[in-house]
Amino acid sequence: MTDRFVDALGADRLIEFPVTELDHVGVPVWATWWTDADGRGESSTSGIGYGASELRARVGALGECVEHVASRRALTGRPVRHGSLREMRDRHGPPGVVDPRLLGLPAGADFDDDRALAWWPVRRVRAGVVTDEQVWAPVEHVASAGGELPAEAPPGGWLITPVTNGLGAGGTLEQAISHGVLEVLQRDGNGLTFRALDTGVVLDLDGVRDPETLAVLERLRSAGVDVLAKVAATDFAMADIDVVGMAPGDDVLSATACGEAVHPDREVALRKAVLEFASARARKQLMHGPLDAVRAVAPPDLVAQLARVDPAAEEQRVLDAMVAWLRAPREVWEPPLRRTVLSHVRTVPFTDLPTAEVAPGDLLPELCARLEAEGHEVLVADLSPAGADRVHAAKVLVPGLEVETVAYARIGERNVRRLREAGRDDLVRVGDAPPGWARVHLTGEAEERLGGPAWLDRAALDAVAGDLLPLYREPGWQAAQSAMRT
Repeated sequence: MTDRFVDALGADRLIEFPVTELDHVGVPVWATWWTDADGRGESSTSGIGYGASELRARVGALGECVEHVASRRALTGRPVRHGSLREMRDRHGPPGVVDPRLLGLPAGADFDDDRALAWWPVRRVRAGVVTDEQVWAPVEHVASAGGELPAEAPPGGWLITPVTNGLGAGGTLEQAISHGVLEVLQRDGNGLTFRALDTGVVLDLDGVRDPETLAVLERLRSAGVDVLAKVAATDFAMADIDVVGMAPGDDVLSATACGEAVHPDREVALRKAVLEFASARARKQLMHGPLDAVRAVAPPDLVAQLARVDPAAEEQRVLDAMVAWLRAPREVWEPPLRRTVLSHVRTVPFTDLPTAEVAPGDLLPELCARLEAEGHEVLVADLSPAGADRVHAAKVLVPGLEVETVAYARIGERNVRRLREAGRDDLVRVGDAPPGWARVHLTGEAEERLGGPAWLDRAALDAVAGDLLPLYREPGWQAAQSAMRT
């Protein structure tokens, strides 16, 4: 796969290098950095990869870079169709248009069926097969970065900040879609049960059989890292796991490393989460640690580009939060982590998690079957590079699943229900509007199922994240260090 990915990206635009040395644990981690044709770095993207071997880490870094580059190339300048939700339904019929409410809108956003929007076509996936059925989706949900959006926004602006959730790459389109579906499932499952809202449900790892997982856990523990594997959810009978931990002497970047994964096979989910956690310790040093340390592992050309990073291009609240973290002493940042991310409320056996062995070729049909059984469908934008029949990329949407509730107040029926079940009436309520709360955008059917309109206290939600916002959103490579220098 390495040669395929390099060919798709263009070797003359690509920088690859290992960053394993940025953390003392020693699990292989690679980074990629891709620049546009001018080669000056004004338009660039990156990837991070990890694995039990250097080769697998390199493949992962290239694959993540391919996702971003393929999305940029496929979507930048793509023609759009304009119209409100009502107009699009009149033209294409309700099954041919996805309601933005099902993709997660910020509570209180200015939206109704007559708001002017821009739309791109995606395709419906049934039983793991990509069909010719075309469905129109808002462009900001299909895009993964602001630079992919059309040059001209609709009159009311964009509905959301684009995020990468659902991007995938692979040797086949089905493999790319599988990766995207798993990410959507992972983030839907853990969005309200980890980080600032961590429930503290720690896994007893007795009974883990996977040799790679056991080897990486031993390496982490030998390096002094107190590893906590946590169960975030078991929706769709799949183990949604996140792994955190801290070693004595860790700075705030290493101490906030996290690995996340979901899979029908609990052993696969845990292996990926453990490896991602180990890699995140080095990744965060590369992205946000001192530039002098980066010089020790990165090629000089890249260091020169990173030294010119403009922090003004970042989302200001995210940049400010990361800078505050980096400047804070341990006695400020460690207690909140102990209360949330590193909390241990109760223990459950790893062997109690649901599991099923699924062959790689059967993964997409299996995922679709589980989603379809609960009333969800998979939609996909094929972003595969033209002419690269051995490299594929895709952006996946699953209407009804949710992401970015804490960071952007994006919420729908699913997370309203979850917060109510958790007793969080300080955040969400159904019925009469509490003063100052924002209305949740729900379909009429969803309001009927919930028993009325739903309301979110956005100020209270922001307070939940508080100083832990960088657990949810991070600025770009070296932006925080650049801001501190200037």
